[in-house]
Amino acid sequence: YCRPFATPTNMNMQFTDLALHPAILAALDAQGYQSPTPIQSQTIPLILQGSDVLGGAQTGTGKTAAFTLPMLQRLLEQPKPLQPRQVRCLILTPTRELAQQVADNVQSYGQHLPLRYAVFYGGVSINPQLEAAEQGIDILIATPGRLLDHLHQRSLDLFQLEILVLDEADRMLDMGFIHDIKRIMAKLPETRQTLLFSATFSKEIKELADSLLKQPVLVEVARANSTAS
Repeated sequence: YCRPFATPTNMNMQFTDLALHPAILAALDAQGYQSPTPIQSQTIPLILQGSDVLGGAQTGTGKTAAFTLPMLQRLLEQPKPLQPRQVRCLILTPTRELAQQVADNVQSYGQHLPLRYAVFYGGVSINPQLEAAEQGIDILIATPGRLLDHLHQRSLDLFQLEILVLDEADRMLDMGFIHDIKRIMAKLPETRQTLLFSATFSKEIKELADSLLKQPVLVEVARANSTAS
């Protein structure tokens, strides 16, 4: 069950209209970003008010900022001292390349904020990741396999997780991560905000969304250079 969100895009909207912290706005301004894309203008207010969101958006629509900006804002509004191995927000991505790309965005948008970020993926030494986990992490960006390694070692605790993001969920399913995702979900608290982004909505994606999201708002946008169906 989804609540569709259909609002005409305000072409004159600015990031300053979206109730974001001055430090976040300063980071956006330094990169020359003034106006949000359609996915950002529609999604950011929903995430700020605590809604679960099912987002239909492809790469190139600005979806990474659509979930990272309000996530940073919510962490600022609800500051908490981190405990060892605690993760407050988790962003799951299908590949190490995408994980690093999202991490670069989080670091860029949150450069003026007193928050701890980390990116965990395979193919590199786990030791620096273990050290980061021991201090607690506000925002963790991870691939499913390496995250499960940490959960098996009990170097991370997801029971206090506040926000979960599944980015490019369709690619994760295509790459065979559905069982990994289900194992990760078993470690999550019932009460959390969940955001799922996918370029397509197959039967499997809809089933995954039904099992993860609670009364989500559906937001769909087309690429900037394509026509919405």
